[in-house]
Amino acid sequence: MNNLVDMLKDRCRRDFAKTAFLVKHNTDWHPVTWGKVDEKTDKIAAGLLSLGMKPGDAVSILGNTRLEWTLADLGILKCRCVSIGIYQTLSGEQSVYILKDSNTKILFVENMAQMDKIIPHLEDLPNLRQFIVWDGAAEGPNVISMQELLRKGEDALKRIPALVNESVKQIQPPDVAIIIYTSGTTGPPKGACLTHKNLLAELKTLDLIKTSDVGDIMMFFLPLSHVGERIGQYMRIRRGITGAYVKDITKVLDDIREIRPTFFGSVPRIFEKAYAKIRSEVDASPPMKQKIFLWAESVGREMSRKIQAGQNQPLALKFKYALADRLVLSKIRDVFGGRVRYFLSAAAPIAVEILEFFHACGMVILEGYGQTEVSCFCTLCMPDAYRFGSVGKALPGVELKIADDGEIMVKGDIVFNGYHNQPELNRKTLTDDGWIYTGDLGKIDADGFLWVTGRKKDIIITSGGKNVTPSNIENLLANHPLIEHAMVHGDRRKYLTALISLSPDNLPAWAESKGISDLSHEAITRLDEVTQEIQRAVNEVNSHLANFETIKKFVIIPRPLEVETGELTPTMKVRRKVVEQKYMDRLDALYEEA
Repeated sequence: MNNLVDMLKDRCRRDFAKTAFLVKHNTDWHPVTWGKVDEKTDKIAAGLLSLGMKPGDAVSILGNTRLEWTLADLGILKCRCVSIGIYQTLSGEQSVYILKDSNTKILFVENMAQMDKIIPHLEDLPNLRQFIVWDGAAEGPNVISMQELLRKGEDALKRIPALVNESVKQIQPPDVAIIIYTSGTTGPPKGACLTHKNLLAELKTLDLIKTSDVGDIMMFFLPLSHVGERIGQYMRIRRGITGAYVKDITKVLDDIREIRPTFFGSVPRIFEKAYAKIRSEVDASPPMKQKIFLWAESVGREMSRKIQAGQNQPLALKFKYALADRLVLSKIRDVFGGRVRYFLSAAAPIAVEILEFFHACGMVILEGYGQTEVSCFCTLCMPDAYRFGSVGKALPGVELKIADDGEIMVKGDIVFNGYHNQPELNRKTLTDDGWIYTGDLGKIDADGFLWVTGRKKDIIITSGGKNVTPSNIENLLANHPLIEHAMVHGDRRKYLTALISLSPDNLPAWAESKGISDLSHEAITRLDEVTQEIQRAVNEVNSHLANFETIKKFVIIPRPLEVETGELTPTMKVRRKVVEQKYMDRLDALYEEA
């Protein structure tokens, strides 16, 4: 296959009547067949062509993850245009930056509320000539509904039946298929250009993940503007895997119990929050239930360690594990539908304690490493080859090496073409012989497993000349159920401090368990009991660190960090400079006595 559209056409032809996607209306799940996907995306492509789109033109999508997002994306590809996703949580200014930088000609928007973010900035977007709205009335000049676009496409296909097929025949592997704008922790987002060749190479490497004999089903719940979910979408097409769209992310666990997925990918925060919630519920349980849970967990962890080490499990341990599974562990699997064979995770490291917990419950989290610029994964742990804490071995067709300064470098067909409109940055990022500087630090062990040790730009150098990787410490702190985010501070300072935001989900339950009620999130953060609890968490983390890495002081901020305020990226990474600037007075106060 030369391109993603060939792959889509092949799937729709072979599985014409089979279910491609499940969409929830009220309480029922409605199937959408591969044949219907092919028909609708043909109409979208023809509709875009009738609106004057030319090969290489940019078409953007601004909305939540849903069927219309997927159909728009595939329709854009069919007419040889470049598909660009915009996070639905971005502000108007941030969205306009992407639209302007990419020279977007047409914008798909979920509803008028999303379009209202763009309207005040139209003077800055002279080349944006059409809005296509999924929901609600399409009001205003140059605004049409999705249904009207489909009608335009249907009319165009009646006039020229081969319109889309002729377009598809012209797609070449080196053509840019999508541009994904990185979340921009250190500055404006950058548009990573990924070709059909890049994406097909990535999908081929992921064939190592075997499909279930009884058929797999996965969930859509992460933003499709992120490379992970977009690759997941294309992988579903390549494999013929049914995808179910989560309409309300706050009810994702309800949908999971109904759909009962066999595996799915997610960001680490999902697993961390699930683990924290389980622990907080256990802490609030009666003493006898706590004892049973802790016993079952210890048995599960013992079994996990035996399996990790490749050791035989004694008969007595097998018996205890069967009982532990019946009493506790199977119930945790049921939270995720009871059929998950494994999870995929990337974007940030997960604490070994959490990885081992899920493994103890019979669900392995396979961590991988990658970034937008390498089309998602370049390394991945496998069900039969994993080491907790590592991110696995290089995938087939991928080369890895560590530069003299410890930076991870990657080579292969998965490496992107470069950033859009960034020639100077491209020269710094890509070598003449095809290697990319990832910006991450790591090491490769004797068996070929990659261990990521930090982000090159995030390294803190204390006034005493000690180099500290903050992400390792932050991940340890975030294991505590009350801590939502931790940001370590201390560059050119005498010692390290931490800025801590508390979990809006777990804090109220914890407070209630202590007999504290009817207080706001901010009021609870000021309580001495909370400070003492976080101090215990910091002391525990410090006990595992070298003296120069320990957190000497911390401050609890009054509210959670948020995407909307610019403190977090859409992928929930802390924007250090933004947060430091906002809370610098509090950080400075931690050093006043010194």
